[in-house]
Amino acid sequence: MLDGLRLMSKNIFGRLILAAFAAVIVVGFGLWGIRDMFTNFRGNQLATIGDREITVQEYRNSYQNDLQRLQQQTRRAITSQEARKIGLDRQVMAELVTGSALDQDARRLGLAISDADIARIVRAEKAFAGPAGFDQARMDLILRDNGYSETSFIREQRQLALRKQIGAALTGGLNAPMVLLAAINTYASQTRQADYFVLPAPDLSKAPPPADEAVTTWYDRHKDIYRSPEYRAVNVLIITPDSVAKTIAISDDEARKSYDHDLARLYSTPEKRAVTLLTFANAADAAKARARIDAGESFDKVTADKAAGGVLADIGETTEASMFDPAIASAAFALKQPGVTQPVAGKFGVVLARVSRIEPGATKPFDSVKDQIKQGLARLRARDAIQKLHDKIEDQRAAGKNLSDAAKAVGLTPQLFTTDAAGAGKGEAGQSGARIPALAGDSDLLKAIFASDVGVDNDAVSRRDGGYDWFEINAVQPSRQLPLAEVRPQILKAMRDDEAEKQVATKANELARQIDAGQSPEKVAAANGATLFHTPPFPRSGAPGLSPAAVEQMFGTPVGGAGVALADKGGRVVFKVTDAATPPLDLKNPAIAKITPKLDEGLGDDLFTQYVSGLQSQLGLRLNQAAYAAIIGQE
Repeated sequence: MLDGLRLMSKNIFGRLILAAFAAVIVVGFGLWGIRDMFTNFRGNQLATIGDREITVQEYRNSYQNDLQRLQQQTRRAITSQEARKIGLDRQVMAELVTGSALDQDARRLGLAISDADIARIVRAEKAFAGPAGFDQARMDLILRDNGYSETSFIREQRQLALRKQIGAALTGGLNAPMVLLAAINTYASQTRQADYFVLPAPDLSKAPPPADEAVTTWYDRHKDIYRSPEYRAVNVLIITPDSVAKTIAISDDEARKSYDHDLARLYSTPEKRAVTLLTFANAADAAKARARIDAGESFDKVTADKAAGGVLADIGETTEASMFDPAIASAAFALKQPGVTQPVAGKFGVVLARVSRIEPGATKPFDSVKDQIKQGLARLRARDAIQKLHDKIEDQRAAGKNLSDAAKAVGLTPQLFTTDAAGAGKGEAGQSGARIPALAGDSDLLKAIFASDVGVDNDAVSRRDGGYDWFEINAVQPSRQLPLAEVRPQILKAMRDDEAEKQVATKANELARQIDAGQSPEKVAAANGATLFHTPPFPRSGAPGLSPAAVEQMFGTPVGGAGVALADKGGRVVFKVTDAATPPLDLKNPAIAKITPKLDEGLGDDLFTQYVSGLQSQLGLRLNQAAYAAIIGQE
């Protein structure tokens, strides 16, 4: 190719062609950028939808904010791998794309919201409320803790408000159609009645054994069933907060100190009073009102008199600490019994406080919570003790000791287990036996055990309760095909059970056909030594004596029809549906009234999702897959 270019450059026509080609390249780089010529994405560009660009940094910020909120809700650290498992990465991307699409749609529709409306929305936010209403200082603190400035928060609230306008226009007044409610009513409220009897599976335990050839054929067909799982013999040392806490002694004095420290917060219920406030602009009006009460008038009569000049406020049941005005709280809680206080100079006027009900406080005695306090203190100290044990054991292992010797050096003893991948021990005939409690509930430890091998120096496995697991593989017994001679008793039982089920199924189907042909269930049941049962009306949720399979079959059979369903222990239920009833749709029915708002909400969500999906298709969504894979840690 280079030789060709050199030949072209030796004549005037070749030089003109090369110059034109170079010009095209220069213009292309100038218009689209060198990177865009190959990927159509710039370095910091994660996605585009319409004319809106979503940057890598914008995604990172949203992802970290959502991850922090999730950690605050769960009160524990969440790794990126765990976050991806629950779909946080996809959720964040979906939120950014949906928001961008709705913002462009709001501009297209010419939607706007005034500063006054935004201020009203922000001031109505409950998280920003203080004792006297909206608290600017509290809002500033919350925004700062969540990584917002006031400007960025207001901008986000404006976007959310416009998006909600679109959602409200789409789904406002959307109600579930009556046809859907009627169908749900039919499914939930319909009842059936049936006559039925039970045919037990025949007992074939004394029947002649099947021929050797039949046993061999069965074995060959079901070989996969007759394999032993892989087993591993493993030394395991498990340290949990509970096990360490049991070794930590807490004295009564220590428990008493903790009790006294947390008495008001944990072990005492404060006194509550139902309080109503009558606030006056001046002391003179308050004194006149108090004089009328002293003269025998009721508090309610005085409050009803508008000429008295008081403003009534019922603050309901409250504690002294919850009242925003300490002076009024002190006076109201100083009353020995329900009544009205003397005039009190409060923050917003002179107040008469009426206490209509007193709920005394209560305190749990120390002796009733002593053991609980000791357990809690021991668990707290166990955290430090666990870490110290961990470090000591790791020091011993680093010095070349095996797990048993390392554990012995700190006064502990490992346990020896033989387990399969599900945490079960060995059973009979090579099959899994009972679950091993110490292992069956610890999936992380089991995964680590079956990812290791004999002679491997394994890292400690962090437990979800804050403890540690150590293990050493002593031996590996691979999965193997169990020989016919070893599993012959199991095969004989399986063949008997299979034959018994075939016989009872054949007989039950024949009896159901007789009932369909016109014979009465009573006669058919009596002829086969079975007891006939008559059910009362029963719903789809079930009926006493009927298995879920039988109920399902009965609701799938028309009135007058007969059928067969599974029964316990391999038997069959033979039945005839005698009646069906569907109560008329009643919108006041508690079940229907409860589900209707959820249906309305679900239909609204579906409609909104379809609208957003249509917007995305219309605007055009492009995703930088390489950047997305790299940012979520998959590259």
